[in-house]
Amino acid sequence: MSMYVITHKKFNYPIPDGYIPLLVGANRNENPGNYMTDNTGKNISDKNLNYSELTGLYWLWKNNHDENIGISHYRRYFSKSTTNNMFFYRTFMLGDPQPISIKKLDDYLKTYDWIISAPETVEEGSMEKHFIHCHHEQDLITTKKVVQEMYPEYMESFEKFIHGDKASFLNMFYTTKQQMDKYCEWLFQILFEVEKRVDISDYDTYQKRLFGFLSERLFNIWLEYNQPNIKYLATFNTDQVSRLWAAKQIKHKVLGWN
Repeated sequence: MSMYVITHKKFNYPIPDGYIPLLVGANRNENPGNYMTDNTGKNISDKNLNYSELTGLYWLWKNNHDENIGISHYRRYFSKSTTNNMFFYRTFMLGDPQPISIKKLDDYLKTYDWIISAPETVEEGSMEKHFIHCHHEQDLITTKKVVQEMYPEYMESFEKFIHGDKASFLNMFYTTKQQMDKYCEWLFQILFEVEKRVDISDYDTYQKRLFGFLSERLFNIWLEYNQPNIKYLATFNTDQVSRLWAAKQIKHKVLGWN
């Protein structure tokens, strides 16, 4: 049972037992921390500039045999709080949070199928408008077409998601290896086909991470269709969290004060 911490560089944040750094894009990124890497065995490490943390996910899918497994990021972790509002108050009262323990995550999996990030509401009014605002509309159109061709039974869930205004972002989760394998089989078939049909050669560095962005949406669609039992947890970014930050979140997001 392990939580793999996706990173592209050495980091110094103290992680709990059972959290294992996994260097992605290892064919081009230096590894001074001697971390586990995504370029051994069957891998897509060379796609890291376009697939982001998914090259780590692919490597875990093809090469790992943990019973329970998850991914977080070198700056982002699951907290002990089940909602963002609860997390804000907890941080304000207790100070800097700590990542949730593997033991607690395993305990949750006795009741739940997946542990994922608490949903966020987008300001644009729908996930479709949010994607178009942040990325290129044609890529969403292409993805929809691919899903319709490969997995037509998912289209109702696709439409429900993109016309809704909530999503669990960040590509973070904890689940069984069996559940993860089922998701990865579906996800990468779609992404590899989309990759054949889109031209990202003129995109800037940020937009070239297209397949990582698409997977955040596809993950929600897969969950909507399969209806597993989900436990939501708030996440935190180690670069941002402090008592002052939490107080501001309570003021603006909880109380609605300007």
